[in-house]
Amino acid sequence: MSDDFEPELKLHDSESGSLSRDWLEGGMAILDSSGQILDLNAPLSEWLGDEAKHQGQDFASLLAGRHPHWANPLKNAFQTPEVFSQLVLGAEASNPGRWYSLELVKSPPRWIARLNSTLPSAADLREISWEDFSNNEAARRKMYLRLMRSEDQLQNLASRWPGVIFSQRADFSFHYVSPKMEEFTGLPPAVWEREPQKFWEVVHETDAEELKQQIRRTARLPQGATTTYRIRNQRTGRVFYVMEHRRARTSGNGLILGYEGVWLDVTRQTIAEKRLTTAAWKETLGVLTMGLAHDFSNIMAGIHSLSESFLSQVDHTHPFQEGLQLIKQHSMQASQLVHRIIQLHHGKTGNRNYHDLNQVLTEVIDLARKILSRRISIKTQFAGEALALYMDSVEFCQVILNLALNAADAMPQGGELLFATSRHTEMPSLDHLEGTPPRLPAICLMVKDTGCGIPTRHLKAIFDPFFTTKAMNKGSGLGLYNTRLFVEKHWGAISVDSVEAEGTTFRIWLPEADFTEADRLAMPSDSHRSSILLAGAGGAVCEGTIEFLRSHGYHVVTAHTPDQALEILDTVEYPLVALWVIEAAGARGLAGLIPVARRKKYGLKTILQIIGCNQDELDHQVLKETDLVIGADWSETAIANKLKVVLEPRTA
Repeated sequence: MSDDFEPELKLHDSESGSLSRDWLEGGMAILDSSGQILDLNAPLSEWLGDEAKHQGQDFASLLAGRHPHWANPLKNAFQTPEVFSQLVLGAEASNPGRWYSLELVKSPPRWIARLNSTLPSAADLREISWEDFSNNEAARRKMYLRLMRSEDQLQNLASRWPGVIFSQRADFSFHYVSPKMEEFTGLPPAVWEREPQKFWEVVHETDAEELKQQIRRTARLPQGATTTYRIRNQRTGRVFYVMEHRRARTSGNGLILGYEGVWLDVTRQTIAEKRLTTAAWKETLGVLTMGLAHDFSNIMAGIHSLSESFLSQVDHTHPFQEGLQLIKQHSMQASQLVHRIIQLHHGKTGNRNYHDLNQVLTEVIDLARKILSRRISIKTQFAGEALALYMDSVEFCQVILNLALNAADAMPQGGELLFATSRHTEMPSLDHLEGTPPRLPAICLMVKDTGCGIPTRHLKAIFDPFFTTKAMNKGSGLGLYNTRLFVEKHWGAISVDSVEAEGTTFRIWLPEADFTEADRLAMPSDSHRSSILLAGAGGAVCEGTIEFLRSHGYHVVTAHTPDQALEILDTVEYPLVALWVIEAAGARGLAGLIPVARRKKYGLKTILQIIGCNQDELDHQVLKETDLVIGADWSETAIANKLKVVLEPRTA
């Protein structure tokens, strides 16, 4: 297109079209430093009128002659020190269709002026009859472009916004939801637009009533209101914390027409806040209880000493003999209990050692008997042999106490709580398993209650952070999540079985200690105890790969879904050196983690194992960012050699 191209001026002389005769496109003039016209193009000359002699005339005065109310804005524009200025020159009351955009560019010793017809602002446009524009092709075209631009901006905002944008009807169906809604809830936008009840199915059941009250309050607040509540993804069962800002749309007489609002995922922020709050309270509580425990211990020591002294002075046949024996016995038990409480406070996580599971569990159960309701009968079934584990005993005690407290919450009217230990040379078939099946032989701790049970639809999500069926102020949802982290750090797993109204059984699976663990963990951080995140859908191939990596000295952390993998990548629990993805036919989608992992962790190596599908079918970007692609026909020796080259640092 040539530089001297002038847009075609389309003028319509219909009887209804004063706008048509006044529409201007591509008008341009060159002015001297005082604002006198040096030259102007044909569209502007024709718009000003052919009979006028434009050369040498004052440009501002010429425009003000056509529209007197422009005089002051034009005068101010030419006096501004800015290099570039733009004016939207408004309509006259007698002809509301005339709107113009004037651009002034100072290029000493000249001015360049561009004048074009434009559409009024949205607020002014609402006051103007559509007939003022419908008879002009240029105006219709500009209106269409404005609508397209607005739609593109809305789509761009909706696609880039990290949360959900919505417009909701009064019946809680949605007039509009942004695409992120499916990521949050597992349901496509089309479902939300036609099924109003879906909104309350997604909201966490224990938060629904409070949210309804909040929405009723929002209707009375013109500025809207912000609240936080939980939603459950209908496809994965995962629980999110969302912060919602909602504003009601009302009619003139106060009738609710609908709502507009946004969601933001604040799950991670809520995790951090709860942990900080819990840590601060635990620190304060620790200071208080330690002081009280020491004082109580001193009092019980005095009672015990006095009872011993009196017993030595009282004859065996004296009637006080039996009472003093009871005082001595109970004071000793109280002192032992206080001593255990003090040990719990002094205990620090992070130190591993060899322990007999039965012995550690006995001490924890003795403490649990003191804190649980007497309506709960605690029973034990311990293996007849010592069960050696290499573990952090302080963290283990925290896990067991948390499971016991959860069981007590499930049995408010009382019930039976069973702790059982066993040794296994084969792993049984388990439906709901989190973590990595341990190497054999394995030690199992079973915690079984006779409580209300867990609904089947929740079993896949109970180990996610913040998952809880309790109200927001009655449970953090971090207990089972911390249990999952414990077993993963100890190369094990946790499984769950539950029947509603009958009870729940948790089983913790840990590898039996072979008394080489301490030596292996004492190796330097760049040795073969590096951690590899294995992302796979499970099954024989996944378990075989885990066993292969362990046999070559690697610590394996597993993830069965992209969400689990991303969560592990975001933690600092594991010093990961590589992401190993198993991409199998019929279970696609995990390979997409590779580019994401590269962006999250600089220097992380990526390995792709292809099972039952062709490498050519995979995304080119995934293959480009993969350090090692393993085929289905590779031998274990070949894989080990390639893995060594990829993961071990090269020396000069």
